[in-house]
Amino acid sequence: MAMEMLTTDYSHTILVVDDDLFLNELFCHFLQGKGFVTNGVNSLASAVSLIETGERADLILLDYNLGDGTGLDFLARLKELQGDDIPPVIMVSTHEDPVFLEHCFSSGVNDYVIKPVNLSLLALKVSALIRSVAMQRLISLQNIELARFKQDAEREEAVAKFTYEYLLRQNNQVIDGVDLWLKPSSSFSGDIAIAKISPGGDLYFLLADATGHGLSAAITVMPVVSIFNTMVAKGFDIQPIVIEMNRKLERDTPHDRFVAAIVVHIQQAENQIHVWNGGMPAAYWVTQGNVVQKFKSRHMALGILDDSQFDANVDTWRFPTRGYFFACSDGLLEQENLQGDSFSDDRLLDLVQSRPGNVSAALASALAVHAQTDTYSDDVSFCIITPEKIPLGGYCLLDEKTTHDYEKEQISNFNWQVRISGKKLANCELSPLCNKFLQYVGVEQNLCQIIFLIVSEMVSNALDHGILRLHSSLKEEPEGFIRYFQERERRLAQLTHTDAIELSLRWELTGTGAQLVITVTDSGAGFDFSRREMPASELLSGRGLQMIKNLAQRVEIFPPGNRIEAVISTH
Repeated sequence: MAMEMLTTDYSHTILVVDDDLFLNELFCHFLQGKGFVTNGVNSLASAVSLIETGERADLILLDYNLGDGTGLDFLARLKELQGDDIPPVIMVSTHEDPVFLEHCFSSGVNDYVIKPVNLSLLALKVSALIRSVAMQRLISLQNIELARFKQDAEREEAVAKFTYEYLLRQNNQVIDGVDLWLKPSSSFSGDIAIAKISPGGDLYFLLADATGHGLSAAITVMPVVSIFNTMVAKGFDIQPIVIEMNRKLERDTPHDRFVAAIVVHIQQAENQIHVWNGGMPAAYWVTQGNVVQKFKSRHMALGILDDSQFDANVDTWRFPTRGYFFACSDGLLEQENLQGDSFSDDRLLDLVQSRPGNVSAALASALAVHAQTDTYSDDVSFCIITPEKIPLGGYCLLDEKTTHDYEKEQISNFNWQVRISGKKLANCELSPLCNKFLQYVGVEQNLCQIIFLIVSEMVSNALDHGILRLHSSLKEEPEGFIRYFQERERRLAQLTHTDAIELSLRWELTGTGAQLVITVTDSGAGFDFSRREMPASELLSGRGLQMIKNLAQRVEIFPPGNRIEAVISTH
């Protein structure tokens, strides 16, 4: 509609004011021949009366000497009636005195013709001013359209920003020990930092950097946030999470759009950190100002490769008791100063080695000093995760409140069983499946979290020790974690359809409450936990079993060691 309005033909109207009836008719007839609509009046009073009725003109051809006044008198009256919104005026007169002409132009006359009038010259002057009128009208209409478009855009941006910030608030948790810093270069940020606690009580963290910045980048990164939040809440590990995020972006976003990301899983009780780095700057583990571990990008960014080419393997490392994990987007390292020098890894590591009391505040201040501005060329984000400050929320025992809640739920007896075999075991997600089922039948979240922990450990032991026959003593050796997980990947690739794990849950009402019996059986030859040279609590492999015993009321391993049963009682 707007463009039709702008390009529609328009017949321009010229008001001819001249007390000479012959000249008045001559001008009108001549101008009509040039395609204009004319309206002729022969006195100042008639001209004023016409204007007062609301009649508008695109141009006024005005004689100076009128019988009842002058052309300048009419011009003054016109300004009183219409203010500054008056059409262009061509004055017609016999006067050629420069002082007189200057007075006319200062009074608002746009052009001037001398009697006797050269009609060809008049036609040129009229056409030039009419083109100016048409251009002004076009500009005015465009300004109206631009103002409307700007208003609509501002309203849509406000709605989009509200939705964007709401989703971030809903998907992010404020967690002690997780320090996030983010500075967008525009209203919307293509950098996203999300921290979340899984049902098992572990910390999951995502730092993502979408292509470009602004709204287009924010739109690209939002599916990543949604998938990360949903899958962490369901208890999935890093590998299926990054696979699903990559699949979504590769399938549903343009080929020139991708998201660099670093995904972290911290198991505080085991002092293990798992890192997937796809296209982000190197992340670091820092202890007392020294970088003791570097997590380089080993993968392509999300949204580039299809499933057959995508690599979801993670780097796993056992971190020391003290220290923190640091990650950032390239907006930090690439920010230039006035001389064109980037902030760089060297400046970052120099600051880290100086051991400031507050690393986040010191880094933000150093960046501002370097850039000599608080407006950066790209979105800037970084995070500092200190595991020793993160509460161990997942490792809790049943209390009276939990029992009371479960008695109120009045869950009936049920049996739930699932069996997974072959290559599917490589991405075994029995714990999330179990968690989803328990939530469906109405089991309270506190108990779901405990069951999730127990099932995760039982399934992990069944796979690693029962089927893959891995010895956790490898982890006790220097570089043992790397050797352990390399061997694990090799053996996972050799799984066959005869390799299987079966999980069953049995909920039974008792006279005093209820109990849940969790059973995990694997197809392996068995694993004798009793024949250990060291107490189980002192071995990394035994920590999982000890945790199960702490959380459950009864734990039993059946010969030959490929079946374990744990009982949780709510009375």
